[in-house]
Amino acid sequence: MSEVDEIKSKLDIAEVVGDYVKLVRKGTRYWGCCPFHNEKTPSFTVSSEKQSFHCFGCGKGGDVFSFVQEIEHLDFRETLERLAERAGVKLQPRSGKFSDTKTKKNILADAQEFFRKSYNTPGASAARAYLDRRNISCETAAAFGIGWAPDSWNSLSSMLLTKGYKEKELIDSGLVSQGNKGIYDRFRGRVMFPIYNVTDKLIGFGGRAIAGEDAKYLNSPESEIFNKRNNLYLLNKAKIAMHKANAAILVEGYMDAIRCHLCGFTNAVASLGTALTEQQAVLIKRMADICCICYDSDGAGQEAALRGMYILQKHGISVKVVKLEGGKDPDEILQLENGADYFRKALEEALPLPVYHAVVCMNTQNEPEKAAQAREQLLEGLASLSVFELKPYIDKVAQILGVLRHNLEDEIRGRQEMVRGRENSLSREYAVFENRAAEKTDEREVMLCSLLWNNEKLRMRYKPSDVIHFIGDGVVQNIISALLSGESREELETRWRNLGDSSCLSVIAKGNALLEQGQEELELADRLLKELRKATAEKRIKTLRAKMIRGAADNKDMAEYCELVKYVKGGTPLK
Repeated sequence: MSEVDEIKSKLDIAEVVGDYVKLVRKGTRYWGCCPFHNEKTPSFTVSSEKQSFHCFGCGKGGDVFSFVQEIEHLDFRETLERLAERAGVKLQPRSGKFSDTKTKKNILADAQEFFRKSYNTPGASAARAYLDRRNISCETAAAFGIGWAPDSWNSLSSMLLTKGYKEKELIDSGLVSQGNKGIYDRFRGRVMFPIYNVTDKLIGFGGRAIAGEDAKYLNSPESEIFNKRNNLYLLNKAKIAMHKANAAILVEGYMDAIRCHLCGFTNAVASLGTALTEQQAVLIKRMADICCICYDSDGAGQEAALRGMYILQKHGISVKVVKLEGGKDPDEILQLENGADYFRKALEEALPLPVYHAVVCMNTQNEPEKAAQAREQLLEGLASLSVFELKPYIDKVAQILGVLRHNLEDEIRGRQEMVRGRENSLSREYAVFENRAAEKTDEREVMLCSLLWNNEKLRMRYKPSDVIHFIGDGVVQNIISALLSGESREELETRWRNLGDSSCLSVIAKGNALLEQGQEELELADRLLKELRKATAEKRIKTLRAKMIRGAADNKDMAEYCELVKYVKGGTPLK
């Protein structure tokens, strides 16, 4: 038995899913609202018997691994390790990429311990003084894992080498760089902020310089573990509060996010010093339907806020921008007397997307070289919104711009076709649900596929030629062909997971959800196959009939047509 199968045998998918979704048992299945899209009427079902889930709304489906991997934003190995721990299964050590990943995680953990210990040494007095000026106590620093990278070329690398790590492993971890005279520490003389992913796994660091002319902030380099586009600072701490409030506060800096948490705004996250990405929008959408963007109020901050707003809006998040007076950031505001009350009021008065963009546009009207471009960007942005998103604010936007409503609507209408065509292209590239099973497929094909997957006797009953000619969906056809050609379920699952292909398991999960409990599987499979053969014959009849009407049918076509008609009407079976 493989590790995957052993874990599945020891876990009930309903219990695992129940940690994330409120499930209600109806008969032999469980139902709840899908965690992958917004819905009020439950269309998400879980089967303990088949060990699969499926949503009839968005088409998401799969097994317990697919669910945890998707909802926690993990790779397969991380999912395997998490579920193995839950199931009490000891995993075999792996070589290659997986072991490399584990080594990197160990190095990061050892580095974090080093940074934390260094923070309490005499050499870190400048770091402690800096944080003291920012009103960050030692207790707060410890709570958020803040540390110190000594201003030394090799203090960290020397320590890690004594632990048995190799130089290449240190370089691959992003903590050490290769120079002309050997390796040296990447982070030196910096206050260190550990960065965790949504599942509380340490993935990298952000370092803040407190002296010198180096870049103010320096992050770990991109790797298979650390990717700024796929993470948000403090999301591991904020996710529960975001879900409970159904709202997120998005800020720019580490200190802004920390200060928000200290002052009770525990649904705050930061965008890791990068413009908001599609992947980050997906992360926020999983936790909340509303996002208040609270970036710096300078020009660069406004542009970043606008880009972020439209990315979030595209993913179905209601977005607003918080305006803080005097050019102050959240960290500064929240340290003022009654700062928390002021910040809370600013959140309540945050401007919705259309209104905020109109205000930004009007602020450029005294700069002719910027005004025309700003107006065009506004109109294109408004054109990308649906009528429901724009209608509540159209009068206010027209008022701010000093134009008549119908004139503004005409300008927007003239750009909608162009903008939405571009948006559709982007949505295909960054589809939230990249799920082949959500497409229209004959449900009989999907059910037959699941029956063959679940029942070994059925797989012995048919030859590939008995079935695959009557299957129209390519994914279903490939699964059935592989099963009836003798490939094991374990071999197929391993191949699909290695390829990162979730479509096949999703098809099987959908079939499991469609099948009624208590049905006699052998009889059902025969009936489904008979119906699919008949449906295939009817499609062919239509094709031949059209050919006959055009006068393009030959004698062979006529003979085939007659044979198919007899078959469909219950006569001679197909040869």
